[in-house]
Amino acid sequence: MLATNDDGIDAPGLKRLVREIHERGHEVYVVAPKNPQSGMGKSMRMRAEYGEADYPWARKAWWVDSTPASAVYLALHHLLSEKPDVIVSGINRGPNIGLEDLFTSGTVGAAIEGALNGIPSLAVSLATDKGLTEDEYSPAAWAAAELLQHLRSLRPGMLVNLNVPEKPRGVMATRLAWNNYKLRLVGVGGRFEPASHSFRDRYWDTVEGSDVWAVLNGYISLTVIDLEAVRRSSVDLKVAEEILEKIRGRLESRIRVQPRSSSEASV
Repeated sequence: MLATNDDGIDAPGLKRLVREIHERGHEVYVVAPKNPQSGMGKSMRMRAEYGEADYPWARKAWWVDSTPASAVYLALHHLLSEKPDVIVSGINRGPNIGLEDLFTSGTVGAAIEGALNGIPSLAVSLATDKGLTEDEYSPAAWAAAELLQHLRSLRPGMLVNLNVPEKPRGVMATRLAWNNYKLRLVGVGGRFEPASHSFRDRYWDTVEGSDVWAVLNGYISLTVIDLEAVRRSSVDLKVAEEILEKIRGRLESRIRVQPRSSSEASV
């Protein structure tokens, strides 16, 4: 099992997670960014220094001076002697809910990298504005450890996004909220800063059944994201064809259109 995060290898959330996994008898390796990499999404940076880390409860650990997704890539293709059966990313300080966080979160980005490599992956976050001590992550660590043993049933290309309130009142299967950020910013000394630092001010799409609604109402949110469904979306292909038909003639008049080969036609 591989553990990583986006808050950096010394973050208390990762330490609490690895300890929980170890105490349940699982062998866990850690490959995580050297420093915090929040908001990096699925970005990759291949030129990276790395080194071994002395990490409690881990079979072996490395720090990587790069992004969370790059840490997973380097773990799978260079640092580990064999691919892990499961990847867990977290525990993030603060929630990762809604479409905006899906594309922005380094925690989720690391899980996406794992899923793209065919490995069942979990992103786990604690919905908190605190998160300074390991003990604060105990509910999320426990929930993640319970879920890990069931990830192997996921189809290739799937990942789970788990968000845990500080004091859960239940658990819900959820969909992603729309939720693009609508934070109010203020200018301070030549730079912009959020007017509020409460995570609750980032989320507005609170339709019941969404991950945002669940977390804001005290429920653990479990969202399954299927990358294969995104890749095979026939609706998107149909829309693309409709757009292309409107501009095909003008485009092809400006480029040299090569006839398709017989091998291309049979694909």
